Amino acid sequence: MSKIWSKEETLWSFALYGTAVGAGTLFLPIQLGSAGAIVLLLTALVAYPLTYWPHKALCQFILSAPTPAGEGITGAVTHYYGKKVGNLITSLYFVAFFVVVLIYAVAITNSVSEQIAKYREITANIRMLVSLGVVIVLNLIFLMGRHATIRVMGLLVFPLIAYFLFLSLYLTASWQPAYLTSQMAFDGHTLHQVWLSIPVMVFAFSHTPIISTFAVDRREKYGEQAMGKCKKIMKVAYLVICLSVMFFVFSCLLSIPSVYIESAKEQGVTILSALSMMPHAPAWLAISGVIVAVVAMSKSFLGTYFGVIEGATEIVKSALDSVGVKKSRSWHRALSIFLISVTTFIICCINPNAISMIYAISGPLIAIILFIMPTLSTYLIPALKPWRSLSNLITLTVGLLCVSVMFFS
Repeated sequence: MSKIWSKEETLWSFALYGTAVGAGTLFLPIQLGSAGAIVLLLTALVAYPLTYWPHKALCQFILSAPTPAGEGITGAVTHYYGKKVGNLITSLYFVAFFVVVLIYAVAITNSVSEQIAKYREITANIRMLVSLGVVIVLNLIFLMGRHATIRVMGLLVFPLIAYFLFLSLYLTASWQPAYLTSQMAFDGHTLHQVWLSIPVMVFAFSHTPIISTFAVDRREKYGEQAMGKCKKIMKVAYLVICLSVMFFVFSCLLSIPSVYIESAKEQGVTILSALSMMPHAPAWLAISGVIVAVVAMSKSFLGTYFGVIEGATEIVKSALDSVGVKKSRSWHRALSIFLISVTTFIICCINPNAISMIYAISGPLIAIILFIMPTLSTYLIPALKPWRSLSNLITLTVGLLCVSVMFFS
């Protein structure tokens, strides 16, 4: 049995599942619910290939580069394109996931503010205090240290997944097929919504940061057989991810009238807030929904925040070195945390729409790294020619469509 499927492969499947299913899952039903049933059905059809193909392509890109042990995506980009392009991709990587941090911080602030609004009016001053509190608490958790934070995040994965599954099953009792069948019109607006939904799907299913770690780990253990081992784990993990996420999405959208979904989209909150807005929602659902939404987004925030702070530290160091200012790495890191925290606080106070940030900035930037770079490289780099395929071409096309949203939406 161990030759067919090992305990280690099970652990990596859980790792991929735990990083893919989280806060992004809570935003996907909001976009698909407001886009209409046709967009929802199309997403269900393409969810698996458009999760598996791009992550597989990125894995191939990393493993094909003869980089030193321990080097992942940055080493592969530098090997194939040189240091300047490597720095550019690293910068895009930083910006893409810095925006993710901002999206989660804004959504957490909105979820907390939504609860406070039940007892008093949310003024600009109260919004500032809530934003400050969110930023301070998240930073205090972050400053506990990487190992302590990751251990806490790991413990939260299974309760969150269990809650999503329980809620999906619980809502089946209140399914109303009319909520979807009434939105079956196919016209120019539908095509526009399909286009706008691509970045949100990319955002919801993407877990780019762990792919680099995953590929490096498999290469260190299996050498030239690493890609086969990666594909084996990914096929199983992504099938389970797509089935569970789409079941959650369908269950929510069959239970929630579109008016509450539109309201949640305008307020920049998650599908769990839309559930709690319903007049006959049980008290336990309203309370647990807010807690789970905040915990899920905090987990995803912290998981992304480590990489963002590391990237910001390198940028601060390079900027200061260029003007002749020499400081220690701990000083660079402290300044990076301060600058990122101040920026996050300001954005939380401004309160831009979370879904708009996803399809205008974060989704397209993630698509450049995940969909376009590894697939386009098979046409630009002779050594990667064996990886050319129809699936790569489709992935590249979807990536370009996703990036076009940034410029033409």
